Amino acid sequence: MFLPGFDTIGAVDMGRAVKRRLCQQNRISGKAKERGYMEQRRGHGYLYGTMVLAVGTVIVKLIGVFFKIPLTNILGGVGMSYFNVAYELYYPLYALFVSGVPVAVSKLVSESVAKGRARDAEKLLRLSVGAFVVIGIVGSALMYFGAGWFSQRVNNPPAALAVRMLSPALLFGCVMAALRGYWQGMQNMVPTAVSQVVEAVAKLVLGLTLAYAATAIGMAEYARAGTVFGAPCDSAEQAQIAVLPYAAAGAILGVTLSMACGSLYMLTRRRVRVDKAAPPPAPGGELLHRLAAIAIPVCVASVIANLTSFIDLISVMNRLTAAIGRAPQTVWGMYDGMIPAGVDQGMLASYLYGCYSGLAVPVYNLVPSLTATIGISLLPAVSAAWATRNSRVFEQNAASALRIASLIAMPAGIGICVLAGPVMRLLYFSKPMEAAVIAPALRFMGLSAIFVAVSLPVNAILQAIGRADLPVKLLFAGGMMKLALNFVLVAIPQLNIQAAPIGTLVCYCFVLFVSLSRLVNLTSVRIRVLPVFGKPLFAAVCCGAAAWAANGLLERICGGTIATMGAVAAGAATYLAVVLLTRTLTKEDVTMLPGGEKFAKLLEKRSLLG
Repeated sequence: MFLPGFDTIGAVDMGRAVKRRLCQQNRISGKAKERGYMEQRRGHGYLYGTMVLAVGTVIVKLIGVFFKIPLTNILGGVGMSYFNVAYELYYPLYALFVSGVPVAVSKLVSESVAKGRARDAEKLLRLSVGAFVVIGIVGSALMYFGAGWFSQRVNNPPAALAVRMLSPALLFGCVMAALRGYWQGMQNMVPTAVSQVVEAVAKLVLGLTLAYAATAIGMAEYARAGTVFGAPCDSAEQAQIAVLPYAAAGAILGVTLSMACGSLYMLTRRRVRVDKAAPPPAPGGELLHRLAAIAIPVCVASVIANLTSFIDLISVMNRLTAAIGRAPQTVWGMYDGMIPAGVDQGMLASYLYGCYSGLAVPVYNLVPSLTATIGISLLPAVSAAWATRNSRVFEQNAASALRIASLIAMPAGIGICVLAGPVMRLLYFSKPMEAAVIAPALRFMGLSAIFVAVSLPVNAILQAIGRADLPVKLLFAGGMMKLALNFVLVAIPQLNIQAAPIGTLVCYCFVLFVSLSRLVNLTSVRIRVLPVFGKPLFAAVCCGAAAWAANGLLERICGGTIATMGAVAAGAATYLAVVLLTRTLTKEDVTMLPGGEKFAKLLEKRSLLG
């Protein structure tokens, strides 16, 4: 017999040789396994991780559509305002207590493994889980006991129950964040993607079931005793309004339980075996200090990033109330035939805000959620390149990320802008009044989504190079612009809720352009404007024009769902054709797709790749 690297030997000597070889392999196996995920992904580049997360995000968003549409049918505009008040308090608290965890853990784990300090990565995971469980408990308690006070401050007291039901989600979010950060730092995005899908499926099943159950129980009590959860009601319409806080709380409880399911999945994942030959880990205090040094600025940045939603929450309702009080007939006249029976002047602000936050915002959020996956998978790759001073890989990944973000965000944002009305009617067919109310605002939101989506990978790069403070400062300045515009414009009766997206558009225009400028100055990275932004913008404009023309034509012929779907298909086909003809895609973009290598060769033969 022959062994690699050995001469022919006798049985005894061969056995000893095999034993020696196995010992050598065992000594390096831990290290190989620790680096295995990273090496496997490195062959594809960070775009492989982006693809994994993007697929997971698409699945999650599709499930989210099947959640939000029936939920909106159950709750209506008023009930959705209760649901979204809870969410929009949760988001800033989540940002404050949780959002910096995966970024910090991912960055430190990727740097530790790149430098051969695998034990630091394992110890970071243990420390981060322990520390952030405590922080999650504190955050959950604050949210639970502050629910009543907060709901009063935003002029929506019935939302307090929903806020309390969501409070434990902060604890589960802390656990998931630390575990996701570890796997992302290993450049393995599969656990994050799968946990998101688990969470979405659980939310769909539990949220809708509990919302429907609360509604059915409340209305059955009214039919039997004339009360809804103990509160007397004079009519069926009043009972339907009275049951909404409980239905919204049921849906929110489903969200909390879905976070628990996601946490349970992440806890069952086996970690990579640590190399015993690696250097001993750094002291726990030092690692926690490094973790906090990254996590705190990122948390502050995330709080300010969520500040735009929080600003809407604290300002839009109050300024809508002012607009309605100033000229009620003007506001009622704008929405003649679009306000359900049972919504009086005291509830009109909640109804309009519910249409905005419950119907339009989820559509708008689809675009940034896709490019957020680029930032998540980009951060460990760029951090490792920056830590090892590999300027070529750093520049290549940074420019590629911005181009991919533009390719995703620009057609999606322009498509939402030109098809706002048809898209809202298609998605919320059982709530035509609410869809008609908010469709004009969605046009501005489509444009805003482009700037938000492209700014996310820019922020990730700034965090990777240790300048997490810049997104904080820029988002704070942009948020103040939005607050000022909301305060002035939403209170104008002729504009009211339609003015809410204007501040977001101005805010993120400012953030994107200034952050790009600072990134170039700090890193000397070369960003070629034409391939990164120019070609995707041209293709997106062609896409929007084709979709608009097709929708206008098809509405005259068949109308309804067929017209909208045909317009989307026409826009997508036009976009793909223009992208190929202008050679906007590169070989790396195509090869990251399943079966992409064969497709890339085919496009290369026809000179359709840049």
